[in-house]
Formats: sequence, structure tokens, C-alpha cells
Amino acid sequence: MFAYDWHFDRLAPYAQAFVSGLEYSIALAICTILFSTTLGVLWGIAIRRSEVFRILATPVIDILKSLPPLVVVLFGYFFFAQNVVGVSVPAFVTFVIALGVNQAAFIADLTRAAATNVPHELVELGEALGLSESRVLRKVVAPIAIREMIAPLSYLWIDALKLTSLASVINVREMVYVAQDVITRSSRSLEVWVIVSLIYIAIIWPATFLVRHMEIRLKRTAGLGER
Repeated sequence: MFAYDWHFDRLAPYAQAFVSGLEYSIALAICTILFSTTLGVLWGIAIRRSEVFRILATPVIDILKSLPPLVVVLFGYFFFAQNVVGVSVPAFVTFVIALGVNQAAFIADLTRAAATNVPHELVELGEALGLSESRVLRKVVAPIAIREMIAPLSYLWIDALKLTSLASVINVREMVYVAQDVITRSSRSLEVWVIVSLIYIAIIWPATFLVRHMEIRLKRTAGLGER
């Protein structure tokens, strides 16, 4: 049953390839996180402040949230092509835009919900003190909303790192793409996927633990305790 002949030693010559793939994955994740968070937060704020924008943007958000990330990435890959937009967009940039827009839809909804959940009494108090709408947003709504958003945003950021594996389908040389290349060269499939899995676990497991610990501390600070 377990007669497979393991040969991790045959993958030693490809150590630098795995490092390069990891660097690409981290770069993809960072760029996607920055783009999606900026777009999503601005989107969510605009939805809260403008009724017209909310009516127009909500269906778009719902559509983007309904689409699998892989479908969005593939659509972006074929859309940002020379014969469609007139320029050839690098696959790295295409992936960041495609996955970033997809994740921004979730962040926009999260931002809107967090801002909406701010107690109305605090908003009224700020207005009673003579604060303008923009100052109420910055001084009252934003600090409370950010506190509520930190944990779910962190999980979305972790998810962004895992989703960088989808970039392999559009020939971005991230971790999974490198793994497939190494398999072709070494003919050692299981060993390669064990190494890739361990790399992801080594990065994501501690990050998940830290986010969970931070979430518990935020609840305690807010007086909610751990349920």
C-alpha cells in the first residue's frame, strides 16, 4: 500500500526555483492585498455616503462575489490582451487587477457593514458637537469600523496568498507554476507537492494563529470576551 519510493534528494538542484516561486507568490499577494484593500475600502465608503452610488455599485459587487476567482482571473487574462485593449498587459499585472477586483467586492461589503454597524448615537453625538460629515466619518466612524474590520480583513489577506496559486494558469512563475515545472524536469510529483504544501503551511499557519489571537484580544478589549 505504501510502497512509493520517496526521493526528496532529487529535488535539491531545484531549491532556488522554489525560492523564486515563493518570492513571486509573496509579491503577488502583497500587490493584490494593497490594490484590493484600497479599492474595496474606497468602494465601501462611497456606497455608504452616496445613495446613487450604492444603487449602481451593489449589483456589481454581488456579481463579482458570485464569480469564482479562477473565472475572474481567466477573464482578465483574455480581456487584457493586445487584440482587445490594444496593449499587452503583463500576466503579473493582469492577475493583480483581476483577483484584486474580485477581493475588493468582499472588502467593499465588509467596509459598508462595519461603517453601518457603528452605533448611530455616536454619529449623532459627533454631529451635535458641530463636526462636519467628513470629520464624523474620520473621527467617529472610521476608528470603530477599522477595529471591527481588522480580523475579517486579515483572513481575506491570508486567503489572497493562497489564491496566488491560481496565477499559474496564466503563466505567472509563482509557487504552483514552479512546482509543475519541477515535476516535469524531475518526475517526482508527490515530493514536489509535499514541499509546496509545507511551504504554504509554514507561512499561513502562523499567520492564521496570529490573526485568531488578535481577534480574541480585540474582543476582550471591547469587553465582549471570548464566546
